[in-house]
Amino acid sequence: MSRRKTRPKRKRSSLEIVGFLVLAVIVVAIVWLVFTSPQNPTQPTQTTTNAQTTTNALAPDFTLTDVNGTPIRLSDQRGKVVVLEFMRTTCPHCANEMSQLASVHDRFGPDVTMISVSVDPQGDTNEVLKAYAAEHNATWVWARDTSNNSVTSLYGISGVPTIIIIDSNGRIVQVNTGETSSSILIQQIQSAH
Repeated sequence: MSRRKTRPKRKRSSLEIVGFLVLAVIVVAIVWLVFTSPQNPTQPTQTTTNAQTTTNALAPDFTLTDVNGTPIRLSDQRGKVVVLEFMRTTCPHCANEMSQLASVHDRFGPDVTMISVSVDPQGDTNEVLKAYAAEHNATWVWARDTSNNSVTSLYGISGVPTIIIIDSNGRIVQVNTGETSSSILIQQIQSAH
């Protein structure tokens, strides 16, 4: 029988131990980042493709303060069709949507209430929104969802731009997620009268 020689156990140097600990911390950090990075609910994703959903649900009421300090309440708009846009100024698809919304506004004027709501109240200050509206010749109501994004949550907004068409009876008739052409919006508004 041969005896196996046993080697004496080698002691790990403190440098090796520190190296293993650093490696372990890096691995744990990577795993933590991968599995715990939820999408920030205050920043809905940017949406490029248009998805349309037809519904007949009563639009949840809300009150926001516009960029000029005037309160705007959705239920005060009963009797008019409302175009409710959720956006943010840093979203390129929202910027593309501005010309489409301007065409809608030019077509209907004061017969349709248009409200653009920023989902980024920290970045889109009143001054930023005023400048953005002026740059895009967008003369409708502009507001920020400053109450912990309660309006954004109330409407279940997960992507911007999202444009909701609310009929004169206060019912949501169409939800458009992503860039939507003015011709589609005009058709939806005409159906909502």
